[in-house]
Amino acid sequence: RWHTMSQSLLDNWSEEGCAAAISEAAASPADPSAPNPLKVVLHDLSSAVVRGALEPERLVTVLSDVALVDRALLPRVQSDLADIFWFLGLRIEAEKSDEDGDGAPKQQLLALVAALLQAELVAPELLKARLDPEMLQEAGLVASHADFHRAQVRLNTRALYTQQKYNLLREGSEGYSKLVTELAELPAGPRDGTSTRGCTRAAEVVANVQSLIGYFDLDPNRVLDLVLEALEAVPSRASHRSLVELFNPQYLPHVLGFKFQFYKGEAEATPLSLYALCGLLLKQGAVELEQVLPHLEPSLPKLREMHAADVARQVAAAKRIGSVLFGDAKPAPAEEAEAEAEADGGAARMQPLGVLSALLQLREWGSASRLMELLDGVDVASYPPVGAALCRIVDFLTKPAYATVSVGARLLPSKEVQKPPAPAAAEARPAEGGGSQGRQGVRGGDAGHHRRARGGGGQVPPAEARHRRDPRQR
Repeated sequence: RWHTMSQSLLDNWSEEGCAAAISEAAASPADPSAPNPLKVVLHDLSSAVVRGALEPERLVTVLSDVALVDRALLPRVQSDLADIFWFLGLRIEAEKSDEDGDGAPKQQLLALVAALLQAELVAPELLKARLDPEMLQEAGLVASHADFHRAQVRLNTRALYTQQKYNLLREGSEGYSKLVTELAELPAGPRDGTSTRGCTRAAEVVANVQSLIGYFDLDPNRVLDLVLEALEAVPSRASHRSLVELFNPQYLPHVLGFKFQFYKGEAEATPLSLYALCGLLLKQGAVELEQVLPHLEPSLPKLREMHAADVARQVAAAKRIGSVLFGDAKPAPAEEAEAEAEADGGAARMQPLGVLSALLQLREWGSASRLMELLDGVDVASYPPVGAALCRIVDFLTKPAYATVSVGARLLPSKEVQKPPAPAAAEARPAEGGGSQGRQGVRGGDAGHHRRARGGGGQVPPAEARHRRDPRQR
């Protein structure tokens, strides 16, 4: 429809008809599956100028007439014309052959661009952003396309690739030293006394950290790494969520995962404090379990393979119990010991199981249950820390039920009952006038009491001990 309208407009040219076609195309709703109507009309008119079927001045007259074209459409018309000029320039370069050496279409396009620039209907900055450097030089917008291309590359490099961390050797050391000092002031609890200036509010430390980042232009990723180090050193500081929320949550899993990757393939096992920090962040919702798992070593499929191989080794060892092997069939004791040591050492480096153990110790059952579901096929309870954590959870859940009927609860009194009574005033102070002899008598009595307790095979209860020392009190 719009191509037909443009062709009819070119056959019967009138300024009013051209302006009406442009306004109607601009007001027509855009269809995502069809070309933009305004671009179609402007493209047909510009193509007619390139072919020589329409003078550039006629199109410029229509677009510059305020009574014909609404000024509100001018920014949209400018943007569409810049795209059309770029497309026509590429098509002319592709269709140009050695026989056609006059370059008439290219000259017509450049004349249209020059006329629009003279009438201020197209902004030069817009054309510099859309057109090729060669076409800009031919249109007179730049002096040299080579210099313009070099300046453009230099500007893009400075804007996108140049790092502005020039102060790493100037003010960076001072900024990071102040940052470490400020992190040490973070209170670890409501009655923490580690702050040198008596800081009891985490908001004060968070505000100072934010000020240090802006004043010294510190790298946020390095600051986040130091913050995680401070939280790992004192896990109770992780309760101040405002400090972690100061950073982009998308970068937190990567910085935390980099800490786990540091121990990949190292002889040193992953420290328990790092597992505790990861568990605390998962419990607070600062990171998600699915964001941390890709950074852990080994991966979940590899962990299943390692567990299956360990189970096969243990089953094979169990089958050899009670059997008599002769000759080469008998495995060497050194090989068995090496396989067991390798299995034990590998279990200590299974980071997903370490994170699971930390979650169970924190009683974060939501994340722990999801992780155990992902570890389907792996006997997580066979890992000693995980098994011990599960036992503590079971003991915590069942203790209120059997504490009142437990035999151990009846035989073992509470700590308050087990405390020995305070010594009498006569035993604590020497008798008046006794001097050193009284004090020696007290020490001698205590020594005799300890000797009798050791000789009897256990500590004598305090009441019974007093009866033995003074038979007259019976």
